[in-house]
Amino acid sequence: REDIMKSIRVVEFLENPVLLAGELGERLAEKIKETVKHARGAELDFAGYKFISTAFMNRAFGQLCLDMDWSTDKFKKHVKVVHLEEDDTDDLNLAIYNAQLRRKLRKHGVKDMKEYFESRIPA
Repeated sequence: REDIMKSIRVVEFLENPVLLAGELGERLAEKIKETVKHARGAELDFAGYKFISTAFMNRAFGQLCLDMDWSTDKFKKHVKVVHLEEDDTDDLNLAIYNAQLRRKLRKHGVKDMKEYFESRIPA
């Protein structure tokens, strides 16, 4: 395994500056997983993107953290994000935070997140 961060130009890799579909997020997550098998990590360059959705963020980063069993610190160790606007960086951090919450709840035996939150949050 190489001790370098491999750069991924997100818009070029996904061939789309509009990052709304969850499926695009899944493709990016798979690329990150493949990259960290062979390198210390991935530097994600978002230069040129136009729009990004929470669905994309959740599938690309939240699900990645769940699949890899990564804490926030471990994510930051393996993934560096550049050229992402501040508001979108906040959404990325929220996707990771929500994944950490789901991971903790799963470890405590909670299987159905929707049912768990509906039983605790008044309508």
